Amino acid sequence: MNDVFNILVPILGLGLIGYCATKLGFFSQTNREGLAKYVFDFAVPILLFVSVVQLEIPAKSTLKLFGSYYIPLVIAFLFAAIVSRIFLRKQIIESLVIGLGSCFSNGVLLGIPLIPRALGEESLYPLFLILSIHGISVFTAITVAIEIARGKDAGLKSLPKQVMLGLITNPLIIGLVSGFAWKSTSIGLHPLLIELFDLVAKSVTPAALFVLGSSLAGYRIFGSLGPAVLVTTTKNIIHPLMVFGFGNLFELNSLWLSVAVLLAAMPAGMNMYLFATRYEITPPVATSSIFISTLLSIITLSIVIALV
Repeated sequence: MNDVFNILVPILGLGLIGYCATKLGFFSQTNREGLAKYVFDFAVPILLFVSVVQLEIPAKSTLKLFGSYYIPLVIAFLFAAIVSRIFLRKQIIESLVIGLGSCFSNGVLLGIPLIPRALGEESLYPLFLILSIHGISVFTAITVAIEIARGKDAGLKSLPKQVMLGLITNPLIIGLVSGFAWKSTSIGLHPLLIELFDLVAKSVTPAALFVLGSSLAGYRIFGSLGPAVLVTTTKNIIHPLMVFGFGNLFELNSLWLSVAVLLAAMPAGMNMYLFATRYEITPPVATSSIFISTLLSIITLSIVIALV
């Protein structure tokens, strides 16, 4: 249990510093947006690039990894959306957003800093494989579902173009694809470039966690706690349990299974709030869900890290 404590305390402590700095007025929303842009548009893509170039690609089944993670993700989404619609009596679009929060992990801000620290640098490759289609696949599906629910055919007609544009302009996808392309040339990287990239890569963890803590400082706990409890239970407990079950069913490699389970155990991603705000539906439910899910992840992640 000491190992779990040693892994979580520095990570959550840095997030707490960002939270307190924002609450006390020393770190503004403008500061957060600038730091977040550095993390998402520059530091993480460089980390993706250099990690893919340097890592040896194991001869394991990527299909098994995707099946072990994404089949439970779909089930978690459908479960939460149906429960919120039937039992919590939420509107269809609101239920879809609640489903999103129940299946979409905070993989970049919390997963990338924590998983390699818990499982070692060799965990980066399967982690990046999952994350490579994490956002674009889930966001596309949710957008289609919401647009259908809203009956906006014009939005659906323009969706393929929007998806393609999102793919070629997404910094994370650019970093990953560039890494695979450069690796295929077998040229390698000059030691000076490696040192430069390592400096940037080392800044991802502190910057990302500070942004996470600062973002949580803007969330207020109010509104119905029913959806927040549903999101937290599904995301922090049910999703990783299902990933563990499907991973064993598919006989997934133990390291890859550990990565998938730990990523599934991450709290709800902040994109739930972005969708709620974009479609002007229940931002309070989204903020409450994210805050509670993140807070209780201290307990659930401790258990999962100890097990894996």
